Amino acid sequence: MKNKAYMESLKKIISLSQAAKISGYTQDYLGYLIRQGEIKGVRKGRIWFTTEEEIKDYILKRKIRSQEFALKEFFSPTRTKKIIIIAILVFILIFFAWQKYHKASFTSVTEIKSPMISDGEAIKIN
Repeated sequence: MKNKAYMESLKKIISLSQAAKISGYTQDYLGYLIRQGEIKGVRKGRIWFTTEEEIKDYILKRKIRSQEFALKEFFSPTRTKKIIIIAILVFILIFFAWQKYHKASFTSVTEIKSPMISDGEAIKIN
């Protein structure tokens, strides 16, 4: 049983030249990643081997790391401060525009100087 599992795992082993075709990285870079412990691999003589699964896992990890970095970079302290300042300024502008609009749309009774409306009808002021 153990022997069969071992044989199955051997079938999945690929050379770095095959791994380079899958990943788009060079063989040298993949060998460097193996030596650095970023991906698992074995060296037989002068040739490095790894698995397709290791390559795909590394690509996925790298993609996730780059997305995390992009988020951290986007929400950097400097950018966050600018976003907050802009949001406050926009809120203030909207508030004053809203206040000005509502002030203009309602005319107080003290501002009415004539008991006649524009269509000629009189209004009664108590």
